[in-house]
Parts: sequence; structure tokens; C-alpha cells
Amino acid sequence: MTGPVPHYLCGEWRTPTDRGSVRRHAVHGHEVFRVSTTAIDTAPAFAYARTVGVPALRRLDFAERARLITRLARHLALHRDEFVRLLAHLGAPRTDAARDIAGGLDAMRRCAAALTRHLAADGATADGRLLVHGEADAAAGANGLTLLTVAAAPPGVAVQISGFGLPVTTLLGAFARAFAAGVPAIVRPSRRTAQAAVQLARRILDCPGIPEGVLQVLSGPSDLTGHLGAHDLLCLTGTSATARRLRGRVARLPAPPRQEFGAGALDCAVLGADGAPGSAAFGMFVDRLVAGMTAHAGQTPAAARRAFVPVPLMDAVAEATAAALDGIRIGDPYAPGVDMGPLIDQDHRRGVLSAVARLRGAARTVRGTPGAVDAVARDERFGAFMPPVLLAADHPGHREPHEVEAFGPVGTLIPYLSSDDIAQALALGGRGSRGWVVTADPAAAADLVRQLAPTQGHIEVIDPLAASDGSGGPVDAPRNRPPLDHLTTTTVRASARHLAAATDRWFPGAPHVHSFTHPLRRHLGDLRVGDTVTVGPRTVTRTDIARFAELTGDHYYLHTDDAAAAEHPLFRGIVAHGFLVLSLATGMFVPPEPGPVLANRGLENLRFLAPVRPDDSLTATLTAQRITRRPGTGNGDVRWHIEVVDQDGRPVAEFDLITLTADRPAAGDKDVTHARHHHSQPV
Repeated sequence: MTGPVPHYLCGEWRTPTDRGSVRRHAVHGHEVFRVSTTAIDTAPAFAYARTVGVPALRRLDFAERARLITRLARHLALHRDEFVRLLAHLGAPRTDAARDIAGGLDAMRRCAAALTRHLAADGATADGRLLVHGEADAAAGANGLTLLTVAAAPPGVAVQISGFGLPVTTLLGAFARAFAAGVPAIVRPSRRTAQAAVQLARRILDCPGIPEGVLQVLSGPSDLTGHLGAHDLLCLTGTSATARRLRGRVARLPAPPRQEFGAGALDCAVLGADGAPGSAAFGMFVDRLVAGMTAHAGQTPAAARRAFVPVPLMDAVAEATAAALDGIRIGDPYAPGVDMGPLIDQDHRRGVLSAVARLRGAARTVRGTPGAVDAVARDERFGAFMPPVLLAADHPGHREPHEVEAFGPVGTLIPYLSSDDIAQALALGGRGSRGWVVTADPAAAADLVRQLAPTQGHIEVIDPLAASDGSGGPVDAPRNRPPLDHLTTTTVRASARHLAAATDRWFPGAPHVHSFTHPLRRHLGDLRVGDTVTVGPRTVTRTDIARFAELTGDHYYLHTDDAAAAEHPLFRGIVAHGFLVLSLATGMFVPPEPGPVLANRGLENLRFLAPVRPDDSLTATLTAQRITRRPGTGNGDVRWHIEVVDQDGRPVAEFDLITLTADRPAAGDKDVTHARHHHSQPV
């Protein structure tokens, strides 16, 4: 489309009336669209997000939001070709645009999957308002109280300001994380990618089930910081200059928002000392370095700007990388035989050239003269073409490579003698988003991880001997942040009884609920947290121990040899196998006849607490600890806590059992209690 790019605010599309600034095609120079330069009042957008978006998201629990994100990814995948066409004006080859779109869809799927895994592992309250983090800590609570960490969606807005690098991946990843957390988003994309962002928003809003108020798009330059408060989140993917400007603004606010800035981070690459010329590590390092410099013309946050190379390998790496870059053909990315397109526009090209000039104060040029471009199929007047520029520093301690970002096809080789050199050099700059290491030496990998960890947000260690490594690269999507980092976490300290009521899970010390119906005979909808049955006693005999040893082949001397067992420093005699105790407990509480329990999904947190000797009597208590429905399946997971004690009441074992349990069938539905499940074990 040509003409002004609209805003989407307060539930309606608004077309600016001013002439605005012109966005031209990166290769051919013709007008593609215009972006408004007139600021508007954004207060109504914030009010709309808080009064419409927040309540709409609260009506969806965490599991429903995860499913909606997955559905949205499938919906957007139907429009891949449309998005590729919209990105053509940026000057990237079709393959780069397709990778950006794939990265955005993958980010959404990973976000939904991570939320689903969290729900399965730690769970949420029945109403979906709170997520539970980790296990309760009775010791930390003290005075008979228990401490637990929970997370909830803040009553605020996520403002997402992004640059032009990987526009689809950035927008979709940020929106998915906010949506998963239950926080409405107001997005302000780069003016260079405003058209694509608006069309993405249209397709998101077209998806069935996406509530109103969860997404707004501001395509112009209006201020979004003045209305932020303590419960809001300001996210930035952009330049260091933009980050400094925004930090200055929010610092003056009476209640500044939380901030999440991915700005100006200089990613790094490291070749291990074992990466000699001709080795797999050497070739992989050069290939990935070149890929990062040339994909999207180096205009991605994930390109490695600093490449650390062992001093003895500097000349070989420089020669091989320069040779690979010599084979890159520059021009119209849609013309045959072209490998790399132009930078996004002439303004940005001037900024990259200025950064290269600063870098040259600390590094020599190995390859590339910025003003000399042998481009094909291009118009000399418009294309912001620039060849790949490879620089090489003579010492890792120069500050420029660690402070100056040339956001284009530029990389700097930096020599190192030891991993300490790398750590000291990285400390000269800010915290990096991602670093990657190529080495086949496990000892070198361990050392480099320790040296990079203090300064890098994510470290990728690539083993050239592992076939699965190296399939991706630094040109892929930038490091994904945790999908739930928009949530606010709170520690709750309470009695086990109150904590169980607040979090819909049972804790040791909370009340047990006994009834006439065995809990394992109840359908999912009839179960309540705290439902309990106590079974036993069951006496363990020498014959039981001997038969278990014969059946399993476990003839360890503590179970079979009286004389040797008597010399054991702890037990001083024959003891039952731990798994015999487990099996006997299970045999006591599992009803033999068919019922709603469909399968045993596994055991967790198994602990053997005291030895069980011949003639000890065991009693087991089974308590429903957590109930998690699987919407649309007619069943769900029940986590049971089992405690086994001996005749003196001394705990000898405890564990958690997870069962797949059927819900009560609705009228006319088939009873699934006899259904066969191939991926779990029978109870």
C-alpha cells in the first residue's frame, strides 16, 4: 500500500491526515508508504488498555492464553507470503524475510510451549489467576509457616518500542510474551517497518478468540512514556541512543515502570584454540561469522560484531573469512545470483559508515571498502549498498570494538592468548545479548562458558562433532526472553492450611479430607485437593525381600547376605529394597478393578527416609496434592503425595505420583475409563 500508515488505537483504525515522512524502497527508491510525523495524545490508548484489555485478558486463564497463542501462530502462518511481500522494500532477500517470519512464529510457539510446561510442572490456581513457582519451603517459613512464590499479571500495560531489525520476530515475540502473561500491549514499531507492523496487527486482530484491547499500534512518533506507571513495562529493542533517551524520560516519572531494554548489545563469537585450519570447528566458525555479516545485510541484533580468535589463528581466519566475503554478490535481492541486498536506507548507511570510521581507529581493514560496491541490477541513485567490511584489531583491550556498534555487514576479529583476555575485553563493554563458541574440546567449552557468563545473556556452545549443532546460526532470531517475565512475583508466607486454600494445592501440614469413597475411585470433577486415604498396615517379611530379589535380579548384599549386611556401618543388618517398599505401598492403595484412573504418568520427588527391616509394618497415606485439567480431553492430571510410615509412625519413604484421571462422562458420551493409553504406564 502507499499513503499514510494508520494507527490502531482504542479499538479503531485511524488514518493520519498529515503528509508525514516518506518511506522509500531500499533498492529502487520509489515511495512505499508514509508515516505520520504529528504527535497525538496517547492517554486514551493507555486508559483503553487498562479498562478494556486488562479485564479481557483476566477472563482468560494461563492455559487458555497459551492455546490462543498457538492458534494465532497457525493463523498467521497462513499469511506468510503476504508478509514476505511487505518486507521486500527493506532490501532483504526473500529467504531473509521468510526466516524473519519463521522466527516470529517459532517465538510464539516456544512461548506457548514454555507456559504449558510451566503449568504442567508447577501449576496454577484453579481460577488461573496465579502461577506457582517452584516448591514450597517449610524451613524458610519458620514458626510452623510455609513459604511459596507465586506470580500474577500486573494491572498494567506493556509498551513495546522496536527498531527495524527482524521486525516480525521482534513484534510477534514481544506480543506473545505480553499476551501469555495477561498484559495488554501498545506497540510502536520503527517508522521503517510501520507498514508491516500494522498489517501484522490486522492479522492478529482477525484471529478468532483474540480479545479486544490486548493490542494497539501507534505508527507515528508520539510519546508513550509520560503515561507509564509503576505497574507498566517499557520494552525496547533498538539502539543505545534510544535507550539513553528513554531512560532519561522515565527517570523523571514519579513512579517509573519496569524496563526491559535490548539495545546496543554487541554479540560476540569465540573460536576455540582447537579450531585449526581444515578442522570442522574452523569451517563452522567462518561460515557462521559470514552468515551473520551478510544475512539482512548484517542488520540483525544476533549478528556477532566481535569475533575472538586465538592469536596463532588470526591470519588464517582473516584470510578465510575475507575469501568467503569476496564471493558475496551485492544488489537487488530479488535479482538472480544476488546474495546480499542494501542497507535499509541512506540515513542508516551513513550511520554505519560513521561507526566503521570509529572502529578503524582501533583495527585495520582486512576486507571491504565501504564506498566501493560492485552491485548488480540496482539503481545508483537510491540503493544504500555497502560491501561487507572485515576489520582486525591487534589487541583485545581496545575499547572501540566493545563500545561501537556498526549495525550492518561489519565484523571485527579480536586476538586472544587465553580465555582471561576474552573476559577482560568483554568487561570493557556493556552486557551482551548472546555469545557463541565453536570448539570440539569439552575442557575449552567449560572454560569459555565460565568466562563469558558474567557478561552475556545467553551462550551457545557449538560442538562441530555433534551433527545437530550448527544448523542454526547467529542470523536466527535473537535470544528469547522467558515468556513470563512480565509477571510480578510474590512470596506468600502462611500456614499450610491457608496456603493450600490460596493456591489450590495441598501441602504437608494442611488438612486431610477423608471420605467413604476411595480417592482413586473418583472421577476428576469429583476430586478435591486434600482428598486422602490411609491404607495398611502391611508387614514386610524375609520372604518378601527374598522373592523381590529373585524377581528383579537385585541381589545386593544388604538384601540377601546376613553376615555382610551386619557389617554395614549404617544399617547393621538386612533391609528391604527401596523399590520393594514403593511397590508394597502402591499395592496397598491402588484399587484392582477398572475405574477413572487411566494411567500412571510417573513418579517425582522420591525419597527413602529410613530403612525398612524384616517384620516392620508399613502404612501408606495418599493425598490429592494438585489437580490439573486437560481442556477438551475429558481427563486431567492428578498429583498425589504418598507418605509411607512404619509401625512406630516413622516416615520411611515419600514420593509424588502423577495419574491420568478421567472426568465423569457427560450424558450420551462414551465412558473413557477403559481407554487405552500408549504413552503412560498402568498404575
